[in-house]
Formats: sequence, structure tokens, C-alpha cells
Amino acid sequence: MADSSRLQPNIRPLNARIAQQIAASDAKREAARQHYARAHRRRKKQIIFVGLAIAAVFMMQLVFGQVRLHAANKTLTKSENQLVSVQKTNDSLKKESKQLNEENYLKQILRDKYGYSKKNETIYNLPE
Repeated sequence: MADSSRLQPNIRPLNARIAQQIAASDAKREAARQHYARAHRRRKKQIIFVGLAIAAVFMMQLVFGQVRLHAANKTLTKSENQLVSVQKTNDSLKKESKQLNEENYLKQILRDKYGYSKKNETIYNLPE
């Protein structure tokens, strides 16, 4: 490479003390740059970790919510089936209650269940 003093005669070489200070400041600047780069990478990793943790919590909430919704729907379906069954039973009991107010039906039940008979009537119990 060409001698720089020939190209620019007004530039003087640095004395050794200043050259050492510049080299030391360059080393300090590089160390600071590396320190900030490490800190930046560490903060970036921390932010990503916290973000993933928050996302995981939200995903768990979503999954648990779906599980609870499924359980609630299952319970609702079971309750609706029980309601239909109870309504059918209620309807048949209302019908029977109306029939019990009729005299002929009441006589028929007394004869069938309890073995009452009319005058001069013989009842035979046959095996089924």
C-alpha cells in the first residue's frame, strides 16, 4: 500500500499515548456493543418466553372452556331427556287421575286389583 504521508503531507502520525487511548476506547466501545447485543438477545428471549407462556395460558383456558361447554351440553341433554320422561309420566298420571273420578273405572280397578266382586259373583284366579 502506498505511504499515506506522500499522499497527504498535512497528516502527522499520532503519538503512542493517543494511539493507545484510541485503541482502548475502541476496545471499550466493542465491549459495550457486545454487552448491549447480549442484553438485547436476552431481553428478546425473555419477551418471547413470556409471550409463549401467555399464549399457553390462553390456549389452556380455551381448551378447558370447551371441555366445560361439552360437559354442560351433555348435562343439558340428559336433563331434557329426564324432563320429557317426567312430562310423559305426568301426563299419564293426570289421565289416570281423571279416570279415577269416573265410577266405572274405579269399580274396574277394585275388582281387578283387590278382588272385590258383585253380589252373587264368583271370582276365579287363574295362573298367568
